[in-house]
Amino acid sequence: MNYKVAVVIPTLNEERFIARCLDSVISQSYPFENMDVMVVDGGSKDRTKEIVTEYHKKHPNIRLLTNPRRIQSIAFNIGVQSSSAPYIVRLDAHALYKPYYIEGCMKGLKGDPKRGNVGGQWDIQPQNDSLWATTNAILNYSKFGIGGASYRVGAQAGNVDTVPFGSFPRTMIEEIGGMRDDLPRGEDNEFNSRIKKAGYDIYFDPAIECVYYARPTLRTSCKQMYANGESIGHLFYVDRESIGVRHLVPLLFVAGIICGVFLSFVWLPFFFALLAGLCLYFICDLLASVMAAKEHGWKYLLPLFIMFFCVHISYGWGTIVGMFTGRRLK
Repeated sequence: MNYKVAVVIPTLNEERFIARCLDSVISQSYPFENMDVMVVDGGSKDRTKEIVTEYHKKHPNIRLLTNPRRIQSIAFNIGVQSSSAPYIVRLDAHALYKPYYIEGCMKGLKGDPKRGNVGGQWDIQPQNDSLWATTNAILNYSKFGIGGASYRVGAQAGNVDTVPFGSFPRTMIEEIGGMRDDLPRGEDNEFNSRIKKAGYDIYFDPAIECVYYARPTLRTSCKQMYANGESIGHLFYVDRESIGVRHLVPLLFVAGIICGVFLSFVWLPFFFALLAGLCLYFICDLLASVMAAKEHGWKYLLPLFIMFFCVHISYGWGTIVGMFTGRRLK
């Protein structure tokens, strides 16, 4: 069948999310029968593959493909190569998509041939009702917490540097190539950079929405931020232009603390400079926590204060580690 849209969904142990993700794809305002839906699995050990197989029995245009190397960029490339559809939408199993999502992506791409990537915004929700899960969802909306990307904090429609879960014309992918298969994370930053270098725009439309589920605990949030920061360190060797100023702030923060500690043993004024810098940071942390807690509830004040600091340290340290481990990349 000549499908019009290829939907690529990388998975790895997503039994908790894949069913509602697929349900949201089936319920799109864009005709489902025109979609070639490919779940590209990286070797799940839970029931992810069984769930997808059950969906395939009811909906033959939902397919399960295998990704032997697990990396998400490879899953994307497998999906692109396994379909002939003229447009590709890359979705995440960890989210569900509001009915207009794919229709909005298609209208955005077809509305201007210069657009190489079209996407929308996140409605960030907690995975459960626990204190830390809700705190993490609140943090993801904060410019102080994550950096203020348009798809997180909302913005007017227009050209941006990046959008999550984007959509692409096949002709553009054939021109610039697929995603780099040696980047376990940060592949979207590098891909978007290449899209812009080739003369295409990345378009953000706030009418295109998905519900994204934030990590449920402080530990998993820090683990995610560490991995994201490490990917920025790798991109330092791959494509420095894909790194924005907001990506480097946690690096400078952590590097400043480390240097301040060591230099304090050399010259006492460095200790007071470090102390002043930390005091300034914690004042900003407290103000951001108060502003968020005032809107969402005062019980989140202390958890926000702690989580802001922990995710910034995790991201910054991950970036430092990535700069040492990413030297093999070119």
